[in-house]
Parts: sequence; C-alpha cells; structure tokens
Amino acid sequence: MTGSKGSGKGLSLTLLGTSGGPPPLATRYGISSALVVNGRTYVVDCGRGAVTQYLRAGLSIPSLAGIFLTHLHADHIVDYYAFPLLAAGAAGAQGFQNAIDVYGPGPAGMDSTVTGAPGSLPGTVEMTRLAGQAYAASPTFFMTEHAGIDPAALLNVHDLLPPPAVGASATHTAPSMRPFTVMENDDVKVTAVLVPHGAAFPAYAYRFDTDHGSVVFSGDTAPTPNIVTLARGTDVLVHETVYPAGLASLGLPQTLIDHILTTHTDVAQLGRIAAQADARTLVATHLGPGQESVVSDPTWRRLLHHSARDADYSGRMLLGTDLMRVAVR
Repeated sequence: MTGSKGSGKGLSLTLLGTSGGPPPLATRYGISSALVVNGRTYVVDCGRGAVTQYLRAGLSIPSLAGIFLTHLHADHIVDYYAFPLLAAGAAGAQGFQNAIDVYGPGPAGMDSTVTGAPGSLPGTVEMTRLAGQAYAASPTFFMTEHAGIDPAALLNVHDLLPPPAVGASATHTAPSMRPFTVMENDDVKVTAVLVPHGAAFPAYAYRFDTDHGSVVFSGDTAPTPNIVTLARGTDVLVHETVYPAGLASLGLPQTLIDHILTTHTDVAQLGRIAAQADARTLVATHLGPGQESVVSDPTWRRLLHHSARDADYSGRMLLGTDLMRVAVR
C-alpha cells in the first residue's frame, strides 16, 4: 500500500450517523461512517440521511471511491441507492468522476416472505439492479432531455460470499474464520469476517488497513471471536452496542427485546472485546436506544467507562455522535 491518489495524504474517520435500528429519530441520523484515505472516501453502510450527512461532513461526491454494506437490513441500506440516483443528475465537478465500487452481501440462500416479492432474496448486485428498475423513470426523463446519466453506469457492484471452506450458510451464519480479502489498492486493503446477527446472512465486519493506520467496523453483531480476530491490534474499532435497561424502558414487547439482546452487543461487554482485540480505541455507535431522552450521552459515557474499568481496558472508549471526527492515531 505505497503511493497515493487523490488530494492529500492521510487517514480520517467521520461518523455520519450513529442511530441503531430502523425507527427514525430526530436526534441521530441512520448508521453510516466515512473513511478518507489519501483523498479517497469510503462509506461503510448507508443508513437514513447518509447522503445529507456525507455533504454536511464536508465530503465531496467526486472523492467517493467505494461503498461497503455490512448487511442488508433497512437501517443500513436505505440511503444506498440515493448516492448514484441523486449524483446522476449532478453536473461536472459536483458529480461522480468515475464509477465507484460497491461491496455488499451476496444472496442469503433464503426465499422471500414479502408479499409481491416472490423468489430468492437478492444479494447486493440484484438489489441494486432492482433499485435501478424501480427508479428508472427519473433518470430516463432526465436523459431524454440530455440532463443526466444512467445511475447504473456509476456503480461496479460486487456480491461478497464467504470462502466455501468456512462452511457458512443461512443456518450456520458465522462460524469461526480467518479474515478474507475483499479488495486492495495502492491506498487500502479491506478484509472481512462473518458476524452473527440473527437471520441476516451474510453479515460482515470490515477492516481497513492503510499506511496511516487501521479501522475496523463491526457492523451489527452479537459478541463473537471473529470480531476479536479481525480487530487484533487495530487503531480504532467502531463497534455497535445496546443498553438493556434502556431498551426495557421503551415499552417494547419482550419478544422484541429478547431478539435485540441476542443479536447485538451489550455495552457492558465492549471493554472486554476491546481488550481482547488489543484495540487502541473503541468507538461505540449504532446506539440502541438512540434517543437521548431515554439514554443520555452522559449515561452512555458512564456505561462505557464502567465497561472499560471492569475489563481492565486502558485504551480510549469513545461515544459516537453524528458528524464526530475520530483521530485514528
């Protein structure tokens, strides 16, 4: 990973949105993060408002070099197709300069149970094609008037499936595994592991290694040794979390609370995970509950402090907030 392209060398991390779960909140945007490596921007997950937050963070559309989707739950993908769909109408320096690569889960090997959408569940490639079909009217109208381009021309989409030797499937979603390479260029190497997140399959965590440091994104996951393996020695581990007592105060059905607790990571366990991985910094994001009226930021910080203390973790434990910029080193 020598040399660089784009304007300015270095590595920066910005949390675009930090809310956990599909319900929209007024105080936090949907889950999304942006990693800028030597002037190239890589977006991890595209939750509600990701495009708006991308621009509010001062990032430019021409700098966008790739999108990585951890899994295909709505709160991680709802703004994905907004990037090409809206940028396709942007002129000159405001739009895409080149097609970008998109990496996301391949087909789950499950049948749809959604009315009007029969057949097998699509992976990222087919999902993108179907989104293009659903939104075809807008670019067609623009292109008819010579005022836009085909959004499909802006994307090179890749389905990610785990190596066959791992033995993963929709019924065995995250067996123990070594990281596998997703992509590599002059600036960054991206590796991934499977993580357990209920029925969602494949669900991935990603690691970005650069000459300027490393960052790991857990995606949505219950505690798993695969995260510790992937995050070993990383500079920053961006990890999802939930607070059980906060969830209990929302008046949700107990079956839903039980589901959330078995498919996510209790904030009390973050210190142990960071210590086992020997991560220099852990950043808590995808906060559940995300409403500050339910769990205040000072309460989250106190919980993180206690988690680090109980695990004898001496690294940094940070609470993720929207548009927060995190020093990698």
